[in-house]
Amino acid sequence: MAETYAIRVQVESHEYDGEFYLVGEGYGTPADVLDNVAADHLLRIANAPRIEEYLLDVLKHGENTGKAEYDPTDSDVECWIHVDVSYRRYAFGVGDRVFEFSSEPTKSEIASTVTQLQS
Repeated sequence: MAETYAIRVQVESHEYDGEFYLVGEGYGTPADVLDNVAADHLLRIANAPRIEEYLLDVLKHGENTGKAEYDPTDSDVECWIHVDVSYRRYAFGVGDRVFEFSSEPTKSEIASTVTQLQS
């Protein structure tokens, strides 16, 4: 049986305030989820000229799922991403652990967080 993950993505901005969900297979630890899925989303959000462009890209590629599918998911890893676009604040969390990133997360900063999660 494949390892599953579930990510709740919360976005706050002047243009959009809401959340959506990502559910997938292949990663069974928080470090793996951050390294292989959440990092991509954090970097895409940080590099998007406007948050709407990131959101449309997620919808266009069918990456998100609805709350009705997310809630009953029996996942090995449940985590979240929180982004406050207006104040340029980014965070990744799993359980009661929260990892905040600089005003724009970098690959090296994310890699450092992955290392922290592995220990």
